[in-house]
Amino acid sequence: MKRTIEYTLLIIGAVFSLIGIVFAFVIKFVSKTPEFKSEFKTSFNEEIQGTQDIPSSLSADQVLNSFAGFTNYALVILVISILLTIVAIIFVKKQRILSGVLAIVAGLVSILIMNFISFLLLIVAGIMLLVRKNKTNKTNNQFEDVNFQNDLNNNQNNFESNDNNRNNFESNEKQVNNLDETDKKKKDDDPYIY
Repeated sequence: MKRTIEYTLLIIGAVFSLIGIVFAFVIKFVSKTPEFKSEFKTSFNEEIQGTQDIPSSLSADQVLNSFAGFTNYALVILVISILLTIVAIIFVKKQRILSGVLAIVAGLVSILIMNFISFLLLIVAGIMLLVRKNKTNKTNNQFEDVNFQNDLNNNQNNFESNDNNRNNFESNEKQVNNLDETDKKKKDDDPYIY
């Protein structure tokens, strides 16, 4: 069965995860540059002095460190999601159930970083893989039925031929026994046969 829709959904979900990986790498690289750090610190300090919403105990370095930690977390999650999606794509034709489960797990993993597009695509593809059964070819079923009927007929013919062979053997045995009895009777009647 062609599973073009499932392949398409899985590939698009993998592409969105790949875009997320590229985006996370770019953010990680930009956040480590000295220009970005100095600009972020000045704007962060201005925001703290201007509003009371941000606690004063929070420093710009702590925010940058937590931001770097989040990008590392996002990268790990996206890599796991894309690997599960690739394995699901590989097993679509051979083991649709395994592929569907892997697609659903990849979707659930991608939602951990709010990757909603990949989540929806992978969940839909996984459900389709689990629900849509493989279509069997009617010609294959016809051949299987004919082969089954031929095997059944051959077995029945073999059984009948075995019965016939057994009956022939029994009738031959009776004939031999009858000949033996006839020969014995002749011996008994004829005094010159030893």
